[in-house]
Amino acid sequence: MRFFETRGVRLRRLASVRCIACDLDGTLLTRTNEIHPDVVEMVAKVRERGIRIILASGRSDTFTRRYARQIGSTSPVISLNGALVKDSEGSVLFSSPLASEVCAKADEVSLHPESEGLSWSLFTPDGIVSLEEAPVLPRYLRSEKQDIIRVGDLRPYHTSTVLLCAGGGYRAVQKLSVAIARRHGRRLQRSMYQSGSGQDLFYLEVRNRNITKAVGLKHVLDAMDIERRQCAAIGDYSNDVEMCTFAGVSAAMLNGIQELKLVTDYVTRLDNDEGGVAEFLRIILEGRIR
Repeated sequence: MRFFETRGVRLRRLASVRCIACDLDGTLLTRTNEIHPDVVEMVAKVRERGIRIILASGRSDTFTRRYARQIGSTSPVISLNGALVKDSEGSVLFSSPLASEVCAKADEVSLHPESEGLSWSLFTPDGIVSLEEAPVLPRYLRSEKQDIIRVGDLRPYHTSTVLLCAGGGYRAVQKLSVAIARRHGRRLQRSMYQSGSGQDLFYLEVRNRNITKAVGLKHVLDAMDIERRQCAAIGDYSNDVEMCTFAGVSAAMLNGIQELKLVTDYVTRLDNDEGGVAEFLRIILEGRIR
């Protein structure tokens, strides 16, 4: 989409930005999940100018929405890396449900002796649905206790699931990953990784293949009647690459990965703990890089 766009062309769009898509962890938030005071101040200034702030995160809708309220944003929220988009009132603007057979496979695999201890949750527009009161989830996907919907049967939620997340020992999680891949692998993103605790605890996340933050952002822009070229974006990690490439102009955080820095138009001089987002917001307000 930006093959014929030079960096100079994209930077000239700073003066016409109407909204800014902002990643959460490593970007808006410090390492202690707080928002730097300079960022709070600059967010207020861009909002006074009529520029909308759109939070886009791999986190759950509830977690992301908490920070949207904190900065006073009334724009839609992009969560679960674009698999779910809700407006400020909590109504669904877009969701990308998995094929119900994918969720059914988890039910089937759980009956196998090697799957003992397997825990899985379904992320839906209504919340996180689980058979357990305290499901096994990676730290970044954990949400408020009241957001966990404990049920006796997951089948009614199969058709609305946008992310399946399983946790357990290596054998159980690997067995589920292989079982899902055999039938649906080409249509899905599967990510299996070990817990940072170093124990025999692994996680598997499953979502539709072509879902990214850019997909969610496109639906937000359509809803707000804003052109892509009037949108800016900022992030720090690989799940921000598509979003930053899609936006009219973009920035990577100083603490961001090299892959992202190579495709963005600007790299902040400050990291997330120093309020690097405020630096980019100031550039947008001034319409140019000093």
